[in-house]
Amino acid sequence: MIELANILLQILIFFIIFSFPFNERILNNTLKLKNINLGLIDSHVINIIFFSYLCLVISFLSIDPKLFFKIYFSISLIFLLLNIKFFFHQIRKRDFLKFSFFFLIIFSIFIFIAQNLRLEWDGHVWISKALVFFNNEQISKLNETIHGEYPHLGAYLWAFFWSNSFLELEYFGRFFYVYLYITSIFLIFKNSNINNYYIKIFLILFFILLTFEPYYFGGYQEYLIFSTLIIASRYIYIYNLTYRKNIRLIFLAFLILYINCWFKNEGKIYFIIFSSAIIYLADIKYYKKILFTLFVIFLILIQYFLQNNLVNIAGSIETNYLINFLNNFNDIQLLLIKFFKILLNMIIVFIKHPLWIIIFLSIFIQIFLLKKIDVNIKYFLICLILNLLIIMGVYISQDNIDFMLRVTLDRVLFQTSGFYFIIFLNILNIKKNLL
Repeated sequence: MIELANILLQILIFFIIFSFPFNERILNNTLKLKNINLGLIDSHVINIIFFSYLCLVISFLSIDPKLFFKIYFSISLIFLLLNIKFFFHQIRKRDFLKFSFFFLIIFSIFIFIAQNLRLEWDGHVWISKALVFFNNEQISKLNETIHGEYPHLGAYLWAFFWSNSFLELEYFGRFFYVYLYITSIFLIFKNSNINNYYIKIFLILFFILLTFEPYYFGGYQEYLIFSTLIIASRYIYIYNLTYRKNIRLIFLAFLILYINCWFKNEGKIYFIIFSSAIIYLADIKYYKKILFTLFVIFLILIQYFLQNNLVNIAGSIETNYLINFLNNFNDIQLLLIKFFKILLNMIIVFIKHPLWIIIFLSIFIQIFLLKKIDVNIKYFLICLILNLLIIMGVYISQDNIDFMLRVTLDRVLFQTSGFYFIIFLNILNIKKNLL
């Protein structure tokens, strides 16, 4: 009973601290978007991203997580109380049903995790990093952990909520992963023009059933990337690359994409290709394209500098990947064998994760039935092609390809799948407009 009460309390804590520093009014005034009104879930998600970046800064300063929590929670609570009338007005006006459903889903998954405490294989890697922060040790201690070169932000967030749970239970730290995951799903359906609450709730539940993988909540970081890419896709989509609009959304999308660099090494790849595609397709002046390119490079260099000088070990993609990849062309037969192995395993993973089936069907409908490919959809198609080609290239460079395909491909493909779900929502919007 005490544990159950603490789970409910943890939901309340998440809600309070992620209500600061933006509410709907402040967020819309800050971004100044024309003909677009961002809602309660938008402000909540942006607050999560803001908090994650703040945690990143705090992690390098070796500030006591408990002290940081007390200060941030107090400020967030005061902010919420000062804006409580505005918040409840919005809930009563539009979102009570979705809010109740959101709470129920979060609570249900929290209970599930509390009853399934096992850490899976990679969970032991990441918890070794989380323990550094849980014990309030210097960040340089990370280089003594398993795979010390891996980025640490996910581990810090795990340790932060672990150490600040009243019972100091480890799995309370992993609740953050669930909260971000569910919040991102509710957010992406803001891109749907479906106004019927019951239909929208059904679609949200269906999406959760398609993407809920209990195994990945056993300490893996995949849901952090999966969720943040979903969040990024919303703001890239509403920016509308066809027109010269408020570039604040580009900066917002870049910052959301960039945080993946601090979750996993492959996050740098996603950040580079997805950001580069925005720069290439966006209808902005060339000098702005150059400035955005320099901004992307600057962010990558910042991460390398901080990892190399404060953690004392830089997280990077192995430099021999390219050499190994090129060496495969010396043996065309081996190259073809590897290619078809990768292709076959990809197909198996696509079938295993039905979300990919929906994505590919949506692409087929978009291209061959609707025959309507605007710049926004073109963007996501380019990202998908580059994403799959890079994955193929990385696996081709592997000597132990059978083992790597067996233990990693599933997760690698899963973590980017949510990014392309926007294509399905775009079709729903087109069909609704036609009707």
